[in-house]
Amino acid sequence: MSEPLEPIALRLAAFVNEALELDEDPTSLAVEILPFKRDPNAGISTIELDSSIGVAAFLIYHYELNTADDEGRQGSELFQTDLRTLERAATLNTPGPRILAHAVTDEEAYILATTPATHRALTGAEPEESAPAIPEEARDEVRKETATNLLRLLSEANAQARDWLAAIQLSGEATSAEQVDFHPEETGLALFLMDENNIRQLLQVLNLMVQSARSDLPNRNGADPI
Repeated sequence: MSEPLEPIALRLAAFVNEALELDEDPTSLAVEILPFKRDPNAGISTIELDSSIGVAAFLIYHYELNTADDEGRQGSELFQTDLRTLERAATLNTPGPRILAHAVTDEEAYILATTPATHRALTGAEPEESAPAIPEEARDEVRKETATNLLRLLSEANAQARDWLAAIQLSGEATSAEQVDFHPEETGLALFLMDENNIRQLLQVLNLMVQSARSDLPNRNGADPI
């Protein structure tokens, strides 16, 4: 037996239908909407939809404009803050969600956002420029400098991941994504990671490094590779 729909689910589905110019049954669409975060005056949901570019992930922000949270902030204030943040991120081309549409009524507001890659595909924006060609005489220096920077950044990222996991465990939440009540910043990170294009080059580097090291290091020690 399927779980009953959230009261907000059908309104979110109607917004997604209109924002993406779909012709879906709102009830069927509502079933696919999953809650990410729920506060008295705001919420974030996610939905994945099949598209011409494959499966695309979307965030749906929802605000109760005239309702305040425990800190006294009205939903209208949160809506304006998030809207400005998303619009500024698009202007500065920083990592994180990209706004596709928003809508406002007397009592509610909605924002639809997605990954940068999906946003470019849906809006027909120019693709990101490929890496420039590096002159042959500069390649060794680039390799050495970027390897040093990657080592530092990956060490820092691992330390940040350690601290995040410690905070999750201390708050009593499990490390299963289905049981974590995301903050907006964490939602942005999750959406960034859901788009493989955002870390494709990094994964390629890590895979090449590990494979090359495994075959090369035994030779440097005078042993045959296994």
